[in-house]
Amino acid sequence: MMKKILISGLAALTALSAFAQASSTLNKNAVVYKPERYSLRQSATLTNPQNTYKFTVLQSKAGNDQPQRTQFWLAADKFGFSALVNFITLTVNGINNKDISPKNDDLSVWKKNGQAGMDMKMNFDGTKLILRLYMRDDSPVLWGKIIPAKDSIEPLESIKIRFSAIISILAKVNKKIVWSKVYDRVAITPARTLQQQQKAWQLTPADTYLVLQDNKYDGSAADKGQGPIMIILDHSAIKDAKLELRNEWTTALDLELKPDFKEFDFGLWQQKPVISNKAFAEKLKKEKRAFQK
Repeated sequence: MMKKILISGLAALTALSAFAQASSTLNKNAVVYKPERYSLRQSATLTNPQNTYKFTVLQSKAGNDQPQRTQFWLAADKFGFSALVNFITLTVNGINNKDISPKNDDLSVWKKNGQAGMDMKMNFDGTKLILRLYMRDDSPVLWGKIIPAKDSIEPLESIKIRFSAIISILAKVNKKIVWSKVYDRVAITPARTLQQQQKAWQLTPADTYLVLQDNKYDGSAADKGQGPIMIILDHSAIKDAKLELRNEWTTALDLELKPDFKEFDFGLWQQKPVISNKAFAEKLKKEKRAFQK
């Protein structure tokens, strides 16, 4: 009898352990609005018990005097790093990722060593890079890397990256969207607190993470938005970093990497259940290790 109980207990623990692991799935026909507009629409969903993120690569068809265009979306919720904005834009040797042409097998998923992730191969006219996104078993963060590909043909001369997001909410007044002048955007780093202003903030290596939040739409009630989001940065590969934190609906982080970088590490966080600024500050303090690479 005791042996059966032990076996049942071990089986339950094994099942629970498997459930608690991060996983990644690939969809070669991602569900999007008006799919007939796209020649390529693929997604990779990365998840663990704490969080879920869906990356989507889209290439629109040329037509109506419009060229084909490649975009990278991230869906974690309605706002934040959402499909309303291109969460990441890369410009390599002067070529924007909207002008590249990904192949059907350039997006792949993988799982190893307590991590589950995806690789997106990108070819900027012979200069090749990999965008790697992954989740750990023990963290709600979407971790990322930009890696120069080994089969690159042309040298990397310059690389710029823009992260874009909607902090907490895209506000409405009298049922009409308000694009500016109603927000109170703030960025909290380990070194300082940055208030919204027209001029871009120059970041330093002390700004290893940015908690992007709104003091007005602080996630504390149903009409107060979704709450904060977070960007984590490894400055070792960064040549220049500026944050556009204005009284506007979108916020952007502009990075220029060193041309000889070996890899650039970053992390993105947001969660689907609403969380207040105060609650996240407590979570970050309590679960510090989960938000460190």
